[in-house]
Amino acid sequence: MRIQIHKIYFIIFFLPFFSNCYFNPVVNGILNPLEEENNNSFLGLLGLAQGTSNLMITGQIRNPNGVVMLGLGLTPSATANNIKSTSPYMTDAGGRFYLPYQSGRISFDVSQNGSPFFTLILNVLNPNGITAETVGAPAGLEISNLRTISGSETSTFFELVNAYILDGESNEIPLHNAEVSNWIPAFFFAFTEPTIPALTTGPLAADWISQNISISPAASFDNFMIVTGNTLSVAPMSLPGPAVYEITLKSGILSATGKSLTPRTIRFTYNYAP
Repeated sequence: MRIQIHKIYFIIFFLPFFSNCYFNPVVNGILNPLEEENNNSFLGLLGLAQGTSNLMITGQIRNPNGVVMLGLGLTPSATANNIKSTSPYMTDAGGRFYLPYQSGRISFDVSQNGSPFFTLILNVLNPNGITAETVGAPAGLEISNLRTISGSETSTFFELVNAYILDGESNEIPLHNAEVSNWIPAFFFAFTEPTIPALTTGPLAADWISQNISISPAASFDNFMIVTGNTLSVAPMSLPGPAVYEITLKSGILSATGKSLTPRTIRFTYNYAP
C-alpha cells in the first residue's frame, strides 16, 4: 500500500512540469523541432532576417568615366550607430567593397590615398533592399551593383575595370560618357582577370563577339579579337554615323578561372562623320 501511495505522489508532483512543457519555448524547441522550423519559416515570410551574421553588403564604386576605383578606404563615420568596426574597408581591383551586413542607415567616410573624398550613406531596409546616397562626391560618380552575399562569395566576382580607346599617341581614353570625334579603329576592355576566348580570328571569333558583346544602334564587328593579359580588344567594321552608342558586355564572358562577368553597359557619343 505504501508503494502505491509513493507512485501516486510521483505522478502528481511531475504533472505540472509536463503540462507546462508545451508552453515552454526552450522545451518545446527540443520536443518539437519541426514546429520550431516552421516558426522560422513563418518569420522569414514576415521579412524578419534570420542568420544574417554571415552576410556581407557589396557594391562598386566607379569614377565619372566608368573606371573602377580601387584602394578607396571606407571608414564608418563617427556618428554611425551600432557600427561593427572602426577599421577602414578597402575597395578591391574591381572597385568593390565588402561590408558586414547591418540594417538601418549607415554612413562611411570614403578616403582616396589617405585624403577625405566623399561620404557614402547606405540605407539598408533588409538584405534585398539597399540603396545608396553620396555627399560631396564628384558629379557622375557611380555606386552600383548593391546587393548582399555570403561571406564565402567575396572572391567570386569578375569585373570590367575600364573600356577605352587609344588616341594617336597610344594614350588610353576612357570610353564611358566620352564624346568621340575621331574614327575608332578598336575598342579595348580591361578586366580584373584574363578572359578566355580561345579563338582570336575567323568566323568562330565573330560568333563569340556577337553572343557576348552587343552594340546599339546596330553595328558590326570585325571577325577578330586580341587578348593580351587582362585586356580584350575588338574592332568595329563600321559605326553608322553620329549617335549615342551603348556597348553591353554580357555574363557569357568568362575569366580564365571560370567566373562570369558582371554585365556592364558603356555609353558614349560618337560625332565622327567620314
